[in-house]
Amino acid sequence: MARDGSQPNDHGVGGRTTTSRPPGTLYVISTPIGHPDDITLRALATLRRVAVIASEDPRVTQALLAYHGITATVTSYGPLHRHEKMLVLLHRLTQGEDVALVSDNGTPVIYDPGSLFVAAAHQAGIPVKAIPGPSTVTAAAAISGFSGDAIIFEGHLPSTSRRLAQYLSQIRKERRTLVFCVAPLALTRLLKILTQILPTRQIAIAMNLTTREETLSRGRPGELLDQIGPVPKDSAVTVVIEGYRVRSQKKR
Repeated sequence: MARDGSQPNDHGVGGRTTTSRPPGTLYVISTPIGHPDDITLRALATLRRVAVIASEDPRVTQALLAYHGITATVTSYGPLHRHEKMLVLLHRLTQGEDVALVSDNGTPVIYDPGSLFVAAAHQAGIPVKAIPGPSTVTAAAAISGFSGDAIIFEGHLPSTSRRLAQYLSQIRKERRTLVFCVAPLALTRLLKILTQILPTRQIAIAMNLTTREETLSRGRPGELLDQIGPVPKDSAVTVVIEGYRVRSQKKR
């Protein structure tokens, strides 16, 4: 069906002609996690043609658009008055306008509040399409050296040391690879607790992936605790923990 309203018209009461306009599409677009060139051609093309871009942090998005020479309308979808902003964006979608949803970096919804908007679009009967791309979760797992066959992702770890220790104790025999997004100031505390609970487990810590400040450190928790000093508060930290491995018993 054409998107320009060229479909057959319905005749209403009194001989008036009305046009049923199909809704727009919500595009969930992945943006770079660091280097601005890590974005797909399809993502750039979509960002150029949508009516509006809903961004977690418009300042970051505007910088990315300027780098690629894109002029577009950008609006915030959070964190303040998110419900009211979603209603405005949903109205535009119902009027046939296409909207792009982006995070400040990486893939929207992953460690990001975008799921509220996506769910609301589904409930309103709005088509939702993904424009996939970078994600710190997959990037960190890919270079960790641990199995990627099965992964558990935890974007929000418990905020207190006691609850964090309880959580890690519960998953100490989890065989799947664990991936955590960690606040920079919480990294030292996490390593200290891992030293107590999983002292021999191999861990990879990826910081600021795809930027000039990118680092990858691998080792046991105690080793990493000695190696890694103070972490700048604006760092992006992803921790990957090798899954529990059952040691084979030698036959006698």
